[in-house]
Amino acid sequence: MPQATEDNRRLIVELVTCFGQGDLEGLTRLLHEDFVSHNPGVRNRPGAGRQAFIDHLRSPAAQVLFTGKLDVQQMIADAEHVAVHSRLSPAEGPELMIVDIFRVDQGRVAEHWDVIQQVP
Repeated sequence: MPQATEDNRRLIVELVTCFGQGDLEGLTRLLHEDFVSHNPGVRNRPGAGRQAFIDHLRSPAAQVLFTGKLDVQQMIADAEHVAVHSRLSPAEGPELMIVDIFRVDQGRVAEHWDVIQQVP
């Protein structure tokens, strides 16, 4: 695996670890200053960008994401892109399957896309 791909994979492992622990400060330091989230719930917030993403994660609606277990099922890395398929088992509510796609730029996460589905 090329070194840049491996470095980007390690960065996303660190980011997912921070997320799984609810460590928003750690997560913030891994995001590029020009970070863009393509999640419509984040992009439509005032001041969209890194701070809007963190504010979204701090919102009461998003707190369920930090109440359970995050289990990474698969990770695929190719150059500047890393995709993570995971299962989230919150303390309350249905289990979720999540696919996150990240683009890394200059050692920081620059873009994020996600698809979330309840486990039937």
